[in-house]
Amino acid sequence: MRPLWTTLVPMLGVAALVLWGGERLARRNVEERVPADRGRLFDFSESMRVELERLESLYTGHLGSIASFAPYDRQDLLAKRCENVVGVRRCEVFLSGQKRFEAEGMKPPVGQGYLVPQLVVEGEGGRMSSRNTVVIRREVFESSHESSGWIPAPDNRHRVYWKCVSPGELVFEVIDQAEVDSRLHEHFEFWRRLPFSPLSDAGEMVAVEGPGRREWATTLAGQRTGPAALVIPLRSALGEWQILAWDRLSTRASYDAGTLAAACGIAGVLVLTGALLLAQQRNAIRLAEERVSFVNRVSHELGTPLTNILLNLDLASRSMELCPVESRRRLGLVHEEVQRLGRLVSNVLTFSRGERKTLELRNTPAIPDEVIAGVLEQFLPSLDRRKVKVDWQRGAGIHTRLDPDALAQITGNLISNVEKYASGGGWIGLETKMDKDRLRLRVSDQGPGIPPAQRERIFEAFERVHRGVSEGSSGTGLGLAIARDLARRMGGDLVLVPVSRGSAFELDLPAAPHLSLVSSNESVA
Repeated sequence: MRPLWTTLVPMLGVAALVLWGGERLARRNVEERVPADRGRLFDFSESMRVELERLESLYTGHLGSIASFAPYDRQDLLAKRCENVVGVRRCEVFLSGQKRFEAEGMKPPVGQGYLVPQLVVEGEGGRMSSRNTVVIRREVFESSHESSGWIPAPDNRHRVYWKCVSPGELVFEVIDQAEVDSRLHEHFEFWRRLPFSPLSDAGEMVAVEGPGRREWATTLAGQRTGPAALVIPLRSALGEWQILAWDRLSTRASYDAGTLAAACGIAGVLVLTGALLLAQQRNAIRLAEERVSFVNRVSHELGTPLTNILLNLDLASRSMELCPVESRRRLGLVHEEVQRLGRLVSNVLTFSRGERKTLELRNTPAIPDEVIAGVLEQFLPSLDRRKVKVDWQRGAGIHTRLDPDALAQITGNLISNVEKYASGGGWIGLETKMDKDRLRLRVSDQGPGIPPAQRERIFEAFERVHRGVSEGSSGTGLGLAIARDLARRMGGDLVLVPVSRGSAFELDLPAAPHLSLVSSNESVA
């Protein structure tokens, strides 16, 4: 199974659970009361008060008009006047406490036992206790001219409007308050749309209750949240209203910093641990695969020279008497393969010592050009056979102090790199020079070059350039890695420098001059 699913994903899941649990533990919900906007409420209440006063004035004006004409109209005309005003059920005219005549107004609803209350003057027939009777007190008839008022009915549905049109002459109108309230409700349903919209748009929790605690308008959708925080009463001759407002509850989440920080810290540690484990697993898998591949390549690299050695030795022994020249050529090939085998074994041993941290370098007096010449001499037969021209500009022929074995191994790996991958260019360039106390070696070729994406990866162990550049070439992928490691252990470096064609490696090593002491006899000689 992939390391991602066995290591990182479970760690991320646990980290997510820790964060979620920490957030739940650290969260504190705080409820805050947001008072209703008093300005909007008072604006609406003032608008409603003005509208109620207008309707009251308009309605009482109609009732007063009926009362003014009642003593002088015929009964049928008075009835029509009553029918034209909402809620007027009956109109009765009294003179000096005696009823003169009456006129019926709008017909009451049929059924449900509906009865229009009867008007009785106090003292007539004793006190009446029936719910269908309105008792008019004697004091009303003693009122002055043009006075008016309201008398409640016992059934709580009707009211009586009275008006004194002349001394001793009063007109009483029985009003069906339920019908008046219904018409008022219809009117306010249309009227409130504009004045009420600022409250609903602002999300205020407001309700308007009319007579009988009937809900006329609300922003609560029928839900109540306990007692209202603000009540604005509106009283009128047409009834009583009240505007109710509730404070909004705002829930604010706060977090305990310590708990949240601890959860984030634990989650971060889990994620980091998962990432590290994933990287280690991938690195271990990669190293295991590279080592297996390395063993396979080393086996192949060891097998190829041995096979060539055995084959050429067999052919040389057969042609030794008949064709000595061919035998010498075959023995030369055997010598090349033995040197190749020796370089491979040397690389493997050097890499193994580096892995075990037992690789030691010893600086001794040496002439760099002589060391490089000895290495190049081993490659000349192979380079000649591949028709690779060697162009060497020497400039490091002085005595210095460095590790000649390490320099030889670095140079051998660089030349071997050209032999394997760039021999098709037909040219190898070597340039050595001393720059103050440093040795510079440049190895160039005119091969296919190194792709830009792999210019650093080629210095990693087990890495080889694929897809065209190394097509058909063998190798362990250790040469350049060992060469750079040796160069850095010696205090220098090995880099790939950009060139227009092929590739070029430049070695930079500290090489302090070494003065050798000789005797006078040796000097004279």
